[in-house]
Amino acid sequence: MKDTMPLPTHRPFNSKQRTVRQPAYKALDADVFTKVWAENAALTARSAKALHSVGVLRQWVEGQVVLSRGQATSTALLLVKGRLRVSVTTPEGEEHLLRWMLPGEISGLSSVFAETTYPADLVAVGTTQVLHIERIRLIDLINRDPAVAVDLLRILGLRINHLLDTLADQSMHSLEQRVWATLERIAKFNSVTVPDGVMLRVSQSDLAQAASASRQRVNQQLRHFQEQGLIRLGYRSIVLLGPNNP
Repeated sequence: MKDTMPLPTHRPFNSKQRTVRQPAYKALDADVFTKVWAENAALTARSAKALHSVGVLRQWVEGQVVLSRGQATSTALLLVKGRLRVSVTTPEGEEHLLRWMLPGEISGLSSVFAETTYPADLVAVGTTQVLHIERIRLIDLINRDPAVAVDLLRILGLRINHLLDTLADQSMHSLEQRVWATLERIAKFNSVTVPDGVMLRVSQSDLAQAASASRQRVNQQLRHFQEQGLIRLGYRSIVLLGPNNP
């Protein structure tokens, strides 16, 4: 990519651990990367237009639950505007943040095609517009337009890869590794470039949920990263500092 903002070349792991993940994000222009992520994870303009012809647009406001984990659904959801928070809640009542959906992304395909329940909680972040596509109309569209079918298969493949990446991050035994890997993962789809690095628009509570750890322990780890000159903590934001901004 052009005009990239380098992330810290030193990672908060020992030399043996560093060889596993260090090459992943040596340089990152957050604005470009977020745009690329959204474009890759989104349907093509042609497919989106075809889905709009068979779907119904609905508006949701901050905090409204669009779908709940375990809820039966026959509708695929195409995010048109805003963001959707995707999370699950443990039997102990702790929320675990999985990801955010961005405009152009579609969700619910596996539930619709397999005729099973939705696997997570989907909550609106701010004012959100969502296109709802009923299963019978979606199947009819796929039968008529193979290009849409191929595009949906691509989206499902990307979703599987994202799931495997998340599982790999969570399998790390060290909290230090899990928190840093989660920061890198969030930087893919929820960050902007700032003068001294890359700013992630995430609260410490959300980060703790995504890293499968308590807020207190994650807060301690973040302050350790800050002391090392790797990050700068702000209000509901975390900046991954470039190498020239200790």
